[in-house]
Amino acid sequence: MAYHSTTTSIKNKVIPLEELHLSREVRVRINQLIEEFTYKDALNKLEIPVDNKILLYGHTGCGKTATASAIGFALNKKVITINLAGFVSSRLGETAKNLAEIFKKASSDKAIVFIDEFDFIGKLRDYDQVDSGEMKRLVNALIQQIDHLSDDTLLICATNHIEIIDTALLRRFQIRLTYELPSKEQLDTYYDDILSKFPESINTIDRHYGISYAEAKDITFQQIKGKVINLEKQRKHLVFTYGELTSKDYASLISKGTKDVLPGYKLIDLNINPSSQDNKTIQASAKKTRADTDQIEGVVFELSGAELVQTDKREQFNYKRVLETTTSGKEVWVYVDHNSF
Repeated sequence: MAYHSTTTSIKNKVIPLEELHLSREVRVRINQLIEEFTYKDALNKLEIPVDNKILLYGHTGCGKTATASAIGFALNKKVITINLAGFVSSRLGETAKNLAEIFKKASSDKAIVFIDEFDFIGKLRDYDQVDSGEMKRLVNALIQQIDHLSDDTLLICATNHIEIIDTALLRRFQIRLTYELPSKEQLDTYYDDILSKFPESINTIDRHYGISYAEAKDITFQQIKGKVINLEKQRKHLVFTYGELTSKDYASLISKGTKDVLPGYKLIDLNINPSSQDNKTIQASAKKTRADTDQIEGVVFELSGAELVQTDKREQFNYKRVLETTTSGKEVWVYVDHNSF
C-alpha cells in the first residue's frame, strides 16, 4: 500500500505553522482548527462539534503538504500520509479494504490522515479500463469512512484540481482552504526569510516572481549553492608536502612555500606501481606513528579549493588527505599513507 506513517517532530524537519508562509485567511482558519482540537473536551461538553475534515486546494508548491505536517506537529499527532495516485490498486475492491484499514488505524491512534493528490479519484472516472461500478463503490467507501470519522481523528486532503472531485465528496469537508500563488510582496518576504540564514557575501540572488514558494526555494538554493561552490573553489588551503607531490604543476607553488615540520609521522617507501614486478616505482609516503621522536621535514604552500580537488583526484590511489598541525602551529592538509588511519 502506498502510504506511510510519521510522528511529526523536529527530527522530521517539520516547519512550524508560525514559520509557514500562508495567506492571512488560511493562517487564521488553521489556527482556529488547532484551538478547536486543543479545547475539544470543553466543546464536546456543550455538544459543539469540532471541524475535523479539511480540504486544501490550489497551486502546487504553495504549502499544502507542509501545512498538514505543521498541524500534526502543533497537535502532537501522528500523520498517516496516503498518496492516492499510488494507493489506488488495480483491483479496486482491495483499495476500499485497504482504505478501511488505514482509517481504523488512524482512529485507534487518534492520528491525522493526510490524503495527497485527492483529485486522482476524480481522474480515475475518465479511464476507459476502470469499471464505473467499481469506481462508484470506491467513492462510496471513501464517503463512508469520512462520514464515520471519529472526533479524535483529523482528515486533511490536498488537491491541485478541486474542479474534478466528486461533489458528494466535497460536501463532506467543513473547511476548504485555497492556496494561491504568492504575490510579489509575499515572495520577497519569503526570499528574505531564506536568505537571512546565509552570510551577506552570498545572500544576494536574482529573484523570480509569479511562481510558487517551492519553486522560489529551488531557485534560491540553486543560486546559493553556485556561490558557495565558487567560493570554495577560490578558498586558499595550506598543504604540507614532503616530496610526494611530484607533478611539475606544483613546482612553482612549492617554491613560494615555507619550510615546516610535521610531528608524529615518519617516512616509508611506497610502491606506486604495484601491478608491475619488473618496473617498481618507489615514492615516499608519510605514516602516522604518534611518536614524539618522529617528524618529517617539508614545505607548506597554498592551493585553491579547485586545485585541491584536482590534487585529490591525482593522488587518491596512493594517498589519503588528512588535516594535521605542523610544529609552527599551521593547520595543513597532508597526503599520507592509506594505512595510517
